[in-house]
Order: sequence, then C-alpha cells, then structure tokens
Amino acid sequence: MPEGTQVQQMFSAIAGKYDLLNHLLSGGADFWWWWRMAKASGAGPGRRFLDVAAGTGDSSLALARRGAEVVSTDFTHAMLRLGPAKFARKGHAGLIWASSDADAQQLPFKSATFDGITICYGIRNVEDRSLAYAEFLRVLRPGGQLTILEFSTPTFPGLKAFYDWYSLRVLPRVGAWISGDASAYTYLPESIRTFPDQRSLAAELDAAGFCQVGWTNLTGGIVALHTAVKSSD
Repeated sequence: MPEGTQVQQMFSAIAGKYDLLNHLLSGGADFWWWWRMAKASGAGPGRRFLDVAAGTGDSSLALARRGAEVVSTDFTHAMLRLGPAKFARKGHAGLIWASSDADAQQLPFKSATFDGITICYGIRNVEDRSLAYAEFLRVLRPGGQLTILEFSTPTFPGLKAFYDWYSLRVLPRVGAWISGDASAYTYLPESIRTFPDQRSLAAELDAAGFCQVGWTNLTGGIVALHTAVKSSD
C-alpha cells in the first residue's frame, strides 16, 4: 500500500474528475450504494455523524438527506474542498460541516462525540486499520454505529471472473483516459485484491472491540456494507 503522502498526492491529482469517474465506472450503481449506506447507518434528524474519508461529499450528502448533521473529513484536502459547493447546490449546506484534513488514525475530535461514523471506500487506504478502529470506538458514543462501505469479494458464480477482467483491463484504461492519471486507477484494483474479504473484515471489527458486527453484500459482493456497534456497557 502507498504511504499516506502518496495516497494524498494520488487522490489530489484526480479530485476534479473523481465524481464523473465514480458514476461512469460503476454504471451509476454508486448512487444506490450511497443510499443503502445511509439507510443502514441509522442516520436521521437529531443524530450527529462523522463521515471519514468523505472525498467530495457524496457519502455526506446521502446522510444529510436523511436529516443527520454531518461532519465531513478527508485525508486529502483537494477532495474535501470540493464538498461545500456541492452541499450548497443540493440544499444541504446547513447540515454539513467540512472539517480539516483528518487522518482516520488520529481523529481531531473529543471522545464520545458522534452517534454514527461512516467510511466509504476509505478504510482500504488506511495504513494501520487497527489504529483507525480504536479511534472510531473512541469518538463514537456508547451504542453508536460504525458503517463501512467498501469494495469487496464478489460472491455470485461467474461474477468474479468478469469483475477481475473489468477492473484489471477496462477500469485502468478508462480512468487514465478521463482523469489523465493512470496511477490511481491502477492502484484501485490492486488494493481491492489485497483487501480482506467480507468475513475477514468482520473478524477485524470484532477483534477491535465492536459488537453486533455484520455485513450485507451489494451488487453480488462487488461492494459490501459492514456495520458494527460500540457497546453501551
């Protein structure tokens, strides 16, 4: 996995084309994935959420549309700075605050601050996930939920072979052509292949001290939605 500064540089280079490529390369499925994530998170009026690795803010918008107050953070400022204008265009500027360039491994928030934490397509880029899990537990209120949306391991027969071909052959070429930067879209399929599968990621969350750990496969397991709760004891 690239070092933190390399990850920042990589995502800074593609920030302006990031949304377009997400929509194009997922065939528009990313909108449904955001909606499923927000629904599973329990976001709603009167609930305060931290959206880690928020990127340009689509995940934060999905939470705000359910009435939650959202604090958006990202390790890459070039991505995060694009969010406020998007929030304003969508009529949710009052429910979302863009924070500083927060590292998931060292969050700049007081303990027991948030009712929920979300991280979408970001945990895969964290150098030490155990440090991030500890921070998530620290800033969650008792009974609060962590929701992870991440690329995972396809489960439908035959889908994995197609997905491997698409992610290794098509995705890097289209990504490089539109963004002008080949590195990010070469890194993406490589990072997915070295990332834990659904069961292994759930085991990490359980070992970190979360309870009620579970997951739901989306689009045949191309993406998985993991949920885990901080004990209220």
